[in-house]
Amino acid sequence: MESSLYIHIPFCRKKCYYCDFYSIPAAARKSDGKSLPNDLSDAYIDAVVSEAAFYARQYGIDRWKTIYVGGGTPSLLSPSQIESLFHGVGKSASFDGVTEVTVEMNPDDVRPDFVEACAFSGVNRLSLGVQALDDKALAAVHRGCSSSSAMSALEFLDSVWKGRLSVDFIAGLPLQTFSSFRNQFGKIFRLNSVDHISLYTLTIEEGTPLGKMVDSGDIPFSPDKVDRMWIEGRNILEKNGFVQYEVSNFAKPGFESRHNSVYWKLQNYVGCGAGASGTWYGGNFDDGCALRWTNTRSVPSYVDFWSGSEVDYSSVPRDCEMLDRKTLEFEFLMMGFRMREGVLSSEFERRFGKSLLSYENSSGRKFSEIFFEWKKKRLASVLESPAGEIYCLNRRGILLLNRFLEELL
Repeated sequence: MESSLYIHIPFCRKKCYYCDFYSIPAAARKSDGKSLPNDLSDAYIDAVVSEAAFYARQYGIDRWKTIYVGGGTPSLLSPSQIESLFHGVGKSASFDGVTEVTVEMNPDDVRPDFVEACAFSGVNRLSLGVQALDDKALAAVHRGCSSSSAMSALEFLDSVWKGRLSVDFIAGLPLQTFSSFRNQFGKIFRLNSVDHISLYTLTIEEGTPLGKMVDSGDIPFSPDKVDRMWIEGRNILEKNGFVQYEVSNFAKPGFESRHNSVYWKLQNYVGCGAGASGTWYGGNFDDGCALRWTNTRSVPSYVDFWSGSEVDYSSVPRDCEMLDRKTLEFEFLMMGFRMREGVLSSEFERRFGKSLLSYENSSGRKFSEIFFEWKKKRLASVLESPAGEIYCLNRRGILLLNRFLEELL
């Protein structure tokens, strides 16, 4: 049995103003050298390794299909910790050069010893959170690095890193101009190792520092500007050989993220670490067969539990929910239509035992009625393949994905 593995490192030096993901400040050491409760200590790494081993035994996992270390800021790990982490999870289930193994990094954490430790540990893909090459925009959202340090990190990786390299950008950051937004891509295209780019639109999340500044009027925000900037970015990427294969993800052909496709295709993945989520589908989609869990966000509670000598499955510190058939059907469509390749009708029928066209939303409208209205508006297409009909949103339609999903819900 194989499964993907997500490992959460929930520590950051400081939180960006737009971020509402779960993360906590990495605590400093006490003067006596002992760790504070939120410190990124070896005990946290050991707890993650123990949790991964537990799920490997629980579900009979003998191979990790993909591994993704995200956060937070995984690049806060020391070289010895990154090596311990991968050595540990490799003992519970194997992974090799075929497995896609990704570690997220911040540009200001790129250093030779960490990169060497990643390569030694089997990491073959780095994901660099650049966000923008514009100092005013970076400062406005409390990012920790400058555009020059980000480019220095990228150029260093381009010269020494032998694996794959992905870069994250955000369209519509405060004080970001169209000119600086356009120009940053030209700098990236000069780097041979960058084969994947994630391009997100800035989302104002309620309760974040940026959300409060927008609400108060201290920071101007125009959704229309954000959308226009993202579309311009998409056009630039496509003209330079990066294919949009998912709403926010672009890759050179053959370099799509295999780990993220696990989420989009509703395949099993184990989530380890404080605040991590996992979903186990059990091999079929019968009512109640899919389990989704989210681990406790208390780092001390998490470490204390997984540091114990014996683990009681019934008392794992996590919240669980069982996903019923109707929820799974909608999630299959929601995730499938995020991808430009769309939804394969025969796969829907295989999983749920009924025709895709017969799917009904909460108001009783059938998929066939909704989809063909979008097709009539030239926002969707039906393609023929040897495996069956493929239903997908086209280049214009995917811009309206959320509206489409609202009709399916």
